[in-house]
Amino acid sequence: MRLISVYLITAICLLSSALNISAQPTNLLLNPKADEDTKYWRMSGDAKIEQTSSGEVFFVVRNSGSFGQEVELDADAVGKFALFLGRASSERINRDGSITGLPYIYGYMIGTTDGRILSYLQGQRMRLDGRSENDWGPVWGIFPIPPDTRRIVFFLNQAQRRGSPQNGSAARFDDLGLYLFPTEKEARAFVPNIK
Repeated sequence: MRLISVYLITAICLLSSALNISAQPTNLLLNPKADEDTKYWRMSGDAKIEQTSSGEVFFVVRNSGSFGQEVELDADAVGKFALFLGRASSERINRDGSITGLPYIYGYMIGTTDGRILSYLQGQRMRLDGRSENDWGPVWGIFPIPPDTRRIVFFLNQAQRRGSPQNGSAARFDDLGLYLFPTEKEARAFVPNIK
């Protein structure tokens, strides 16, 4: 009888652990930490993966370069909320308040029938609110998925204000994620999980 109780308790613990793991949302981005170099990402312009002396790797864009990844959605994604998130830092903080050089994430939602862009995903907290050079901070945004959406494109970019040119400074990104949630409230609750 005692042996059965031990097995039962062990089984309950394992089941509970499995349920907690499955309760975590799935990151739809592939290679979200650049551990596989540029695999799964399209690059444009001055974009590359850089490694620090301690072995950390980051997505880096300069001079308006960008990375992009396209994600296919299941039909049941319509009506859910897409959470874009990551961490970013900038070598350049403009004392005049210009956004030039600041990292930002951006996206599109693309339709199933003709491949047209249904939504441009910007605003919210998608651009780093940098206060000092090389400090890391969260970037994120939450967007409803409209009818007929089949794909989401996730971009890493560098902002530019008219009349304020790029100067070769780096915008860095790490810990990227694209998650789907049934409600906006659940998506917002996940945002504090950004490291």
